[in-house]
Amino acid sequence: MIEMLLPCIGGGRFSNASVLEAIYKSQEIVGEKMDYSYSDRNRIGDHIWWIGDNRKFASHYPEWKMEYNVDDILQQIYEINYDRWTRQEIHS
Repeated sequence: MIEMLLPCIGGGRFSNASVLEAIYKSQEIVGEKMDYSYSDRNRIGDHIWWIGDNRKFASHYPEWKMEYNVDDILQQIYEINYDRWTRQEIHS
């Protein structure tokens, strides 16, 4: 079982999700429920909600563009790791 709190992860307004949102999306992709626990106790110093501003970075790299949203990233993680995860299940 994984115990986690809810920091925000992502890339500006284009691509961001809470950990719970990422868990729900991952469960949809995999088609299975994840074994996790939830605590509504925040960590000291955590922001309730934070979306980073990528404009300064983008101004230094004008050709750079965000291409992948959270759904795309989670799908790629699953596809890239599927064979490895399946082999681990067979050998455990």
